[in-house]
Amino acid sequence: MWVVKLGGSLHDAPSLQAWLCRLVELPGPPRVVVPGGGPFADAVRELQPRLGFGDLPAHRMAILAMQQYGLHLQALEPRLDLAETEAELLAARAAVWLPWRLAGRDATLPASWDVTSDSLACWLAVRLGATALVLVKSAETPAGSHAPEALAAAGLLDPAFPGFVQDFAGTVLLAHRDRLPAALTLAGLGPACRVLPAHDASFSSAGSDASMIRRATR
Repeated sequence: MWVVKLGGSLHDAPSLQAWLCRLVELPGPPRVVVPGGGPFADAVRELQPRLGFGDLPAHRMAILAMQQYGLHLQALEPRLDLAETEAELLAARAAVWLPWRLAGRDATLPASWDVTSDSLACWLAVRLGATALVLVKSAETPAGSHAPEALAAAGLLDPAFPGFVQDFAGTVLLAHRDRLPAALTLAGLGPACRVLPAHDASFSSAGSDASMIRRATR
C-alpha cells in the first residue's frame, strides 16, 4: 500500500485534479490519500488567538479541517472511496482518508501545531503497514536524500515528523505538486526528495545541512 498526502496548499493548484485522477487510474498497489488541512486549517489558526481556545480543541479542529478537505478531494474525484476505519482503508483500491474517527480523539497524538497532516500521514502509514509514503508539496523540494531533521528545519516537514518517521519502515518521498510523473511509481517520481532517518547507513551528512536545503527550495 502507498499513502499519498496531498497538501492543503494544493487546493487551488491546476495539478490537483491530475494527481487525483492518476491515483485512481494507476495500476499497482492500493493507495490512500491523506488530505491536508488547506484553507480550513488556516481558518482554525487564524481564529485560535481571536477566540482564545486552547491547543487541544485547535488540534481537533485541524483534524476536522483535514476531514473537510478530504470531502472536497472526493468531490473532485468521485471514483475515490471515502474511508474512516483501518478495515475500510485496507479494503479500498483508492480512497481518501477521513481522519476524525481514527485520529480525532487519539490521546497519543500530541495536541500541537507541530503535528500537521505530514505527521498524521506518517502515523497512518505505520498503522496500515504501508510500503511507501509520498508527501506532495507546493514548496520546491531538493533532489537527493536528506534527514527528516534537516527537512523539518527547512520548513518542508512539520517539526514532529522526525519523531513519527522513526516508526515507519517504508520509503518516504517528497514530490512537488507540478511534477506529476507519467506513471506514479516510486521510480517514476524522478527528482523527488527521499527522506532518510538519521541512522540510515546511506545517509550523507552533506545532505543533512538545513541551510543547503533552504537554498535549494528558494
